Amino acid sequence: MTRVRGIDALRGIGALAVFGCHINQYWAFLHLPGKLPQLSALAAHGVDLFIVISGFCLALPMTRHRPAVDAIPFWKRRALRILPAYYVALLAAFALAALPPTWPLLAQSPAGGGDLAAYALFVQAWIPSTTGAINGSLWSVSLEVHLYLLFPLLVAWWRRWGLWSLLAASFLLSVAWSALGPLAPGTALGYSFTLPDRLSQFVAGMCCAWVFTHRRTLQRRWLVALLAVGLVMAAAVDTAHIHLGASVVWAIPCAAAVLLFTGPVGDWFAHTPMDGFGLRSYSFYLVHQPVIQLAAPLVALLPSAWPVYWLVGGAVVLLVTTLVARVLYRWVELPSHRLSRKARTGRAGVEPVGG
Repeated sequence: MTRVRGIDALRGIGALAVFGCHINQYWAFLHLPGKLPQLSALAAHGVDLFIVISGFCLALPMTRHRPAVDAIPFWKRRALRILPAYYVALLAAFALAALPPTWPLLAQSPAGGGDLAAYALFVQAWIPSTTGAINGSLWSVSLEVHLYLLFPLLVAWWRRWGLWSLLAASFLLSVAWSALGPLAPGTALGYSFTLPDRLSQFVAGMCCAWVFTHRRTLQRRWLVALLAVGLVMAAAVDTAHIHLGASVVWAIPCAAAVLLFTGPVGDWFAHTPMDGFGLRSYSFYLVHQPVIQLAAPLVALLPSAWPVYWLVGGAVVLLVTTLVARVLYRWVELPSHRLSRKARTGRAGVEPVGG
């Protein structure tokens, strides 16, 4: 199966959305007017989009035949693909979060060995006190690892009972899990950063892969309408601070966006710089938060006006983050991708699905 045009660009859009959200979150001096802070906060759901895209890409090669996955080789390829860049970015962020000159910019207290161990073992989302101890954005990589570990079981369910029953079960699990949050505040019970809550989004992406393969004639106007209605519903849920089933609601516009970008919309974006940016969006995501936090004191020296902070400071920090991500991608992520492809084909080959 060839690369699906547009999916990398969509991933890049999600990364930029999260970047914009974190500028507002970590630059306390910004003081956006009106409803801009709330709109900025909605951009954090670019992570939801990542999860749906992940389910789409992993399931797509299985949609034309009886789904099956060989667990050990699959886990090996996934590890080669994401772990090297993750650990390099983690060690750099840990040094910054532990050293006296920089830790006050990144965390509430200096990072310690326990925090590093939680991140290295991908359990920081299950220990809320460590989630933001080094680089809070890395919780989603922890979640991806858990989804990869579970993927062979999801495929087994798919083979036995069908994909749509898996979607229904994952939706029920997400709603039930989110309902547990008020029972044990401050713990991982009901925590939205964990697998029971976000599995619904990953499975929604798997369903998008099936729809893309078997029903390619979905009309664009219906997808646009679903995206618009889904965004309004999801924004309303966030605005009302409704946590029950919020991940399920956000799965709707994200799934619509994925299907929309598998057609002419994605073809158009594939000819823009966003496509190349999307290829490096994983490295960009890994490093963006520390760069934003470290740059805060310098950006605060600009003339005191939020448009200046956004247009000048934001543009410079975006450029710096992109350059750092490019180095990480060129020297760490790209070589690990090549190893992953060799593990799949036994030689240098082309990854079946984009991203």
